[in-house]
Amino acid sequence: MKHKLNVALGVPAFDEERTIAKVVVRARPFVDSVLVVDDGSQDDTGVIAERLGAVVVRHEKNLGKGADRAGLKFKPRPTTPG
Repeated sequence: MKHKLNVALGVPAFDEERTIAKVVVRARPFVDSVLVVDDGSQDDTGVIAERLGAVVVRHEKNLGKGADRAGLKFKPRPTTPG
């Protein structure tokens, strides 16, 4: 029995509302899921990523290096085509 391998991309982000859309849109053709770890952003980084189909994990405050480890517990789900 063959199992389909799901590929997820984890993207750490802090106040990246100007660039997160480009990252999510460009990554989607190559992966099954995009996970954005919003590390305490004060802008709309997480909102924009969610609207584009990414799964967003939000930290209340900026945790800095290693904050993207939240993605290690992430179980991929297919993103909506588009």
